[in-house]
Amino acid sequence: MNILLQGKFIGALLAAVLWLATLVQPVQAASTFITGAHSVNVINYDDLTTNNPAIGSLSEARRAALGESNWASGKPQRPDWYTPKGKVPGMEISGYFEDCYFVIRVPEKWNGRLVVVGAPGFGDARSTDALISDYVLTKLDGDGASYAYAVCDKGTTGEQIPAPDGKIYPWAKAMTALSSEQDSLAEWNIRFHQLTVAAKDVLKRLRGKTPEYTYLWGYSNGGYVTRYALEHNPELYDGMVDWEGVLWRGHEENLISSLTTAVNAWQVLKDAGAEPEAKKRAVQSLNAMGLPQESEFLWPLHGSSYWLPTLNLHRAKYDPEFKKRDWWEFLSHPEDYQQYNWFARPEAIKRITALENTGKVHKPVITIHGTWDSLLFPNVHAKAYERLVQQNGKGNMYRLYMVEQGNHFDGLVNHPGVDKGHKLQSLMPYVHQSFDALVEWVEHGTPAPASMTIGVPRSADKAIDIWTGNEIDKY
Repeated sequence: MNILLQGKFIGALLAAVLWLATLVQPVQAASTFITGAHSVNVINYDDLTTNNPAIGSLSEARRAALGESNWASGKPQRPDWYTPKGKVPGMEISGYFEDCYFVIRVPEKWNGRLVVVGAPGFGDARSTDALISDYVLTKLDGDGASYAYAVCDKGTTGEQIPAPDGKIYPWAKAMTALSSEQDSLAEWNIRFHQLTVAAKDVLKRLRGKTPEYTYLWGYSNGGYVTRYALEHNPELYDGMVDWEGVLWRGHEENLISSLTTAVNAWQVLKDAGAEPEAKKRAVQSLNAMGLPQESEFLWPLHGSSYWLPTLNLHRAKYDPEFKKRDWWEFLSHPEDYQQYNWFARPEAIKRITALENTGKVHKPVITIHGTWDSLLFPNVHAKAYERLVQQNGKGNMYRLYMVEQGNHFDGLVNHPGVDKGHKLQSLMPYVHQSFDALVEWVEHGTPAPASMTIGVPRSADKAIDIWTGNEIDKY
């Protein structure tokens, strides 16, 4: 046996031994090679997709909120077009870095590629199972092999702490996500880096090699984390899908400053006694952030449920000197922000500047953002990040796809209480198309289609092909 073949044989034998070791002593075997992890659990499944009840039951509630649902029956049901077809056997490794929960999935037939995901909001590590994991696990090549997958909750999912009245409220967990001193955007970046290194190391030990290509895929808050990762550790990654990522900048519009504008606008718009001119200015302030008049039917939901608590949550963390509010007050006191000016808060600006996105990308990036995103306003987050990239001379490495009538949550598409006119369009087909385009760009040198605004198909069963502009089946 020559040296080359001998090396390959030994590598394959080592991978097989490690695989068998996890079958016999899964926890101990994995714990020894995930540096810094604890409470590690390893399970071999005959199906790693959410069709498997052991996985799907843990992720379904989150999927219903984030992913498109079929509302014809009056309650959310998973559309057939993104329900996995077929089983994908493999190994799931889960555990913790400090208080950060992670999940790594390695299919039995691995294509040599890894997808590392930034979870949305303050969601748990299973919040993108149906949205991303299912897609990459079932994307089989000619040999039936697919992608490995890794995700973590960033370490800040919050706790269910009783309110002063002694009761536990469903929304409380999100409100406490940044309450502890150690919970912060800085921790997010640390934990995500740990996840990436651990996932690559696991694959090397189990399969005898590190990934040939590693892709980033971030959604919302996870988009901030993946942007930061690519900007600061480009050597670890080969490209990124940025799905409506949050843009954090200290001296420019950001989540806090834009939501201050939105909260104040909503107080005027819902006031029946407000002067017409005041209402006009309120509408104009939302329009200026990229929220068009046609999206007005979405404003009551976001104004009553999202804008103020999201603002309070982040402002209390990064500008605590302004006003002391405890987490159970985050859904109230909009009057706090009538005179609030982020740009007059030097200490707060300094804290965010240390964590901000730079737009210095060195690998291909595709951003997908809805034109009716009523939480992360397009001009503040998507288009501003595009400008940052261009200012850094990296415009040739970047694409921005604005999806007409797309909102931040696909779960609102056709929602009987919100989208009564069936106006919203799902972003999911374009997020998945963008991943495929990114792979072509990275691995075959075929640049993704130029930045564009994607129109609305005539039929709700269709999507627009980003390569041809023609209507196609969603899958």
